[in-house]
Amino acid sequence: MSTLQVSERESEKNPNTLRREGKLPAVLYGPERDSVSLTINKKKMKELLNEITRSTRVELELDGDVHEVFLRDIQYDHLTDEPIHIDFYEVPDDHPVEMEIPVVTVGTPEGVSSGGILDQLMETITVYGEAKDIPEILRLDVEELEIGDSIHVSDLDLGDLEILTPEDRTVLSILAPRKEIEIDLTEPTIGEELLGEEEELEAEEELEEGELEEELEEGELEEGAAGEEGEEPEPEEESEGEE
Repeated sequence: MSTLQVSERESEKNPNTLRREGKLPAVLYGPERDSVSLTINKKKMKELLNEITRSTRVELELDGDVHEVFLRDIQYDHLTDEPIHIDFYEVPDDHPVEMEIPVVTVGTPEGVSSGGILDQLMETITVYGEAKDIPEILRLDVEELEIGDSIHVSDLDLGDLEILTPEDRTVLSILAPRKEIEIDLTEPTIGEELLGEEEELEAEEELEEGELEEELEEGELEEGAAGEEGEEPEPEEESEGEE
């Protein structure tokens, strides 16, 4: 179990002043104890965060006493992503708690060795039980899984812990390898075929319009010629000298 040295923080001490000094403000609380404001070395805390999970119990050494706690909450600076405040939660071993446990896989599945793909759908499982029974990590042995196999929440056995995550949820699956689709670049694509059909329709429409215009022009010419043939010659005016 990891151990962290902490000290009680004076109430009048400004948290921003602590951070400038390389320290972090924190609080220790629990169902059977009073809350205590703490000060932690920031560097030590960041090193610890790289080694543990949220379901890991940590030992806090405070004024010679050891307190077994969970990390209840971590506040981060939204610009620098640096931790700025820590909440520690202390409970007795037999006290029930609700906790999210990280899920990790162990081994290489047979299906992956055959070309399949490991698809992990869930990163954590939510459980409820006594503090002493909460595991740091849930490790799943996946070596014997073939392509098409899956692990569901209902397949998990966590002893006395109650699993709160729905049983029908899939934790992970071994998927078949993706098939490569070969495209013949010499054949027209669907888009090219549609474009070709549109061009053919446009050409047919233009041809029909042209034929219609020609027919109209021929009709106008025929009507003009017929009109000229049907006209009677105008009578010639008699000259004034004729009797």
